[in-house]
Amino acid sequence: MSSFSPTTLFLSVMLLLVTGSMSAVAISTAATVERCLRLQLNPPPPPPARSESRSRLDLNRIICRDTFRAVAVYLRTTGKLPSDYVVALCHIFHDNEKKVECQVARTFRPYDFHRLLAGRTCASIRKRQHAITPSSLSSSM
Repeated sequence: MSSFSPTTLFLSVMLLLVTGSMSAVAISTAATVERCLRLQLNPPPPPPARSESRSRLDLNRIICRDTFRAVAVYLRTTGKLPSDYVVALCHIFHDNEKKVECQVARTFRPYDFHRLLAGRTCASIRKRQHAITPSSLSSSM
């Protein structure tokens, strides 16, 4: 009948699912940092205590905890904030440098926010992002 055993088929499907989920997680890191920062700055109200939709496993909380843990490890190893974190702050505060600096200074009190930002401003980040994206005219020649 079939040349594949059920075990082989099951393992193949599991391998595909794991590979697909890993690439999806790697792609969405910048969006994840921004979403977690937004949740931290403006948390949703807690569900009612008697709510049936309340679950013990809150996936958003777990993802955000791991995201902020990765930011902390990056900060400890390099001495500055990751670019994704700074870009997310610029998006959240609509490129308002003063608000970004205040948020960084408030969140990371023992550190010097000038060193954490490493000379990066929202304007310099935008300029770099626009320089990276190739124009459609230059690629057609």
